[in-house]
Amino acid sequence: MIIKGVEYTKEKLASMVDYAILNPDTQEQQIREACAIARQYKFKGVHPNPYWVPLVAQELEGTGIETGLVVSFPFGANPTSFKVNEAKELVKMLNKRPGCIDMVTNIGRLKDKDYDLYTKDIAEVVKVGHDAGIEVKAILEVAMLTDDEVRAACECAVKAGVDFVKCSTGRGGNPSIKHVKIMRETVPPEVGVKFSGYGGYNPAQLTIMAIAAGANRLGTRRAPMIIDELEAYYKDLVIE
Repeated sequence: MIIKGVEYTKEKLASMVDYAILNPDTQEQQIREACAIARQYKFKGVHPNPYWVPLVAQELEGTGIETGLVVSFPFGANPTSFKVNEAKELVKMLNKRPGCIDMVTNIGRLKDKDYDLYTKDIAEVVKVGHDAGIEVKAILEVAMLTDDEVRAACECAVKAGVDFVKCSTGRGGNPSIKHVKIMRETVPPEVGVKFSGYGGYNPAQLTIMAIAAGANRLGTRRAPMIIDELEAYYKDLVIE
């Protein structure tokens, strides 16, 4: 599959995927199975709820696959001090193994136009991640925002020093491809865009559209099915 001159092999696509396993009723065997699938496909990371971080990090040890640390998931409405302490505790659980932080931003404060607080909230967690040598993504919940608010959120996140802006937790509505385009146009080239919160549309086709719109990281619980479908039916697709 070639999109805008870039070839996306099965291996390249898998390396862009954060495999999410975030349902509240997830059990230990499901976590172990998710890690086995991630090792098989060589995904970028596995993103569990915080309780399961030690097990995921242990299961992925030696593979280079990241353990995702979700901070203030799924609402982002915790005080900054709570987010910082949660991030620090999760980093300790990694025990210097590969990881990343995906934090939910304070959506209400953004909509109140309290951009200083919104930026500081992100920046404090970014500092925890960067001090530990790991990337930090800011989850914007773009389906809850106007186009101008998406731009403002991206600008604040960039000012806070994030490595990625991310569409959604999947709990606050589903992003559109328009949102991905706005995000990509607003953040500088060195800041990534993560597409997540797929919703009910065909996930393989949505993946293609998201990449074409500028996403360079994907987050989904349907990762294996998406990779297999893209390999089976879209391998020869070319999008100029």
